[in-house]
Amino acid sequence: MRILEPTILCPGLSARPTSTGFVAVDLGYTADEIAFTPEIIASERARLPGWRWRKEYERDFSAQSGQPFFSPEAIDAQRQNLRNPVGLYDIRNGQLAPVPGIGRVRVYHLPTEQPQDLPPGSERVDMAFGIGMDVAEGVGKSDSAIEVFSVLGRVQFAELTDSHISPPDLGRLAVALAEFYHDALICCVRKMHGITTLRTMIDERHYPHLWHHRISSGIVERSASALGWAKGESSDELLFGRYKDAFDSGRVTVRSQLLLDQHRQYQFSESGEVIHSATAGMSIVERQRHGDACVASALAHRACMDLPVYRNVHAKRRTPAQRYLEDRARLAASPWHRRTQ
Repeated sequence: MRILEPTILCPGLSARPTSTGFVAVDLGYTADEIAFTPEIIASERARLPGWRWRKEYERDFSAQSGQPFFSPEAIDAQRQNLRNPVGLYDIRNGQLAPVPGIGRVRVYHLPTEQPQDLPPGSERVDMAFGIGMDVAEGVGKSDSAIEVFSVLGRVQFAELTDSHISPPDLGRLAVALAEFYHDALICCVRKMHGITTLRTMIDERHYPHLWHHRISSGIVERSASALGWAKGESSDELLFGRYKDAFDSGRVTVRSQLLLDQHRQYQFSESGEVIHSATAGMSIVERQRHGDACVASALAHRACMDLPVYRNVHAKRRTPAQRYLEDRARLAASPWHRRTQ
């Protein structure tokens, strides 16, 4: 049988000639009535809602173009978590301090806050924090961003977005913010101007708690070659994929309206890449220069993954009489003590 024009051979199976003389055969799922029963098709449609079914089974590879990356339902659920900052802070004499009215850092929780459920026997704890940084040029075109999240509950504690701060000044402010939040682990992008920010934190501020890729030989010198997040940001499944899973499942708590709005602005491109709507018409190089808070949040989440929940657990102070009574109660409850009675 010669194929001289596009021909439907049977439901789900078609063929068409090409300019090279070969025949292209298109085999769809409907050609196999035994494997794809109406029940199985209905089950797969439910498993892959919306554009996912069209892309996977109908082979409409542009079906996801313009579709939201983060779950709209998860974004709406976060609205109940929004709040106003408890204060505005900025760097003063190398340290973070309250600067009412003009401070660039919006603080939603202070580092001294205590969790509702303290570890047994503790009086208070020093919570651990992860900081994410996305670095822009600092010339007003896009924001450099810093996000601070607690390891416990992944709650947003503080935020900075500034389109005019230079990469070195961003590094100085980030160190002051990290020291304020119990020597937080900083995960900063390395690409473009990120390396300048990293070098400021290393050479000038000598800050040791910087996220880095694990290398077998260890870091022998204070080099930035292994520090920071080197890969693509929103297009990197290891970064944005894990953060999306945490956000969509409610394991992240957002306090900032600005940050929540940016989650709504991420979408799929025609090629299936995850992009910010503001960069849809930009080249890949231009997109890499575009910094924002959502990327910084994903980086903060990545830093939190490598930290314990607490930096320090402060035990309750007990008087000798309290220690005696507690020891007696513990002895009375032991199986050995009951066997000797």
